[in-house]
Amino acid sequence: MNGYGGIMSSLASVADAPPLVREALRFRRSMQRPEDLVATFRRADVCLECVSAPPTVPVVHVDGIPWLPVFSDLRYFSEYRRQRGEGDLAAEYLVLTGARLLDGYLPGMPQGTSLLLDPLQEHSVTLPALRGILAESIAVDRNRPDRPVSAQSPYEKPVKRAWGGTL
Repeated sequence: MNGYGGIMSSLASVADAPPLVREALRFRRSMQRPEDLVATFRRADVCLECVSAPPTVPVVHVDGIPWLPVFSDLRYFSEYRRQRGEGDLAAEYLVLTGARLLDGYLPGMPQGTSLLLDPLQEHSVTLPALRGILAESIAVDRNRPDRPVSAQSPYEKPVKRAWGGTL
């Protein structure tokens, strides 16, 4: 994982950013080709906070939906902890590929757990628990293949904000 601290504000820093950050920024600006964002996420190394006793990963609930904060860089993780007032406390984290997180970890989490990539950053994006992101067997829209995401999901508000209602 490469270190790129702070919010990226210039095109020069974007060009030097890891592929996942560049893809997230591209997606936020265009709201086009979400499948490219998902593919880049699957290939990337990401980190997430964990607690060893008892073994768990913290989730954040927004509009009643569980979101798992994940980070493309440890500096973003550190900044997130500082913003929560936890910057001086020791933290545990896992580093794994996005594919392993989506395919191996999320199926064991509460139904509907979605991902929030790099919260508090300019390039922050959500990866909701929908077909095309997660395995169909755990996607919240698995029983409604014929309807747009925003029309079929209890995730309507966050999906419309993050994905424009379609995937």
